[in-house]
Formats: sequence, structure tokens, C-alpha cells
Amino acid sequence: PTDVAKTIISEELRAAGKGSVQEVFTSLSSAPIASASIGQVYKGVLPDGTEVAVKVQRPDVVLDIALDLYFCRIIAPVYKRVMKLNTD
Repeated sequence: PTDVAKTIISEELRAAGKGSVQEVFTSLSSAPIASASIGQVYKGVLPDGTEVAVKVQRPDVVLDIALDLYFCRIIAPVYKRVMKLNTD
């Protein structure tokens, strides 16, 4: 994973009391295998051989979403007025 993703994974594992990345995964893909709207997915392998998806949320995504919603709340009434929409 990228340095940012590694840091996020390490912090989450530590916060959950699970140990280090090396203790939890025998391997972890170096590049994401998939991308999601708010994060990336890495392939991990547990010590027992089970393959798992490791989803990593992009940093500050909550702030980005909050800002988007704020702009929608500001723009929506103007759009409604300009387009002469009545949603009542």
C-alpha cells in the first residue's frame, strides 16, 4: 500500500488492539486491487491462509462529503428557483 494507506491500516489495527500489519497479514498487496468511491481495496492474506479484502478509507473523506453536502444545500434552492421546480 501507499505510505498513507499503510499508516491508516497500522493505526486502525493498533486502535482495535489487533497488533501490527506484519502480525495480522502474512502478505498485503503493494497496489490497490480495486477502488471504491471513498477508498481503495488491497488484497491481504491472514496467517491461516484466508484471503481478505482490506478496505482503506481515503483520509479526510468525511470532510469532503460534508463540504459537498453544504454546497448542495446552498445551490439547491437557487437551482429550484431558476428551473421553476415545485417539489412541495
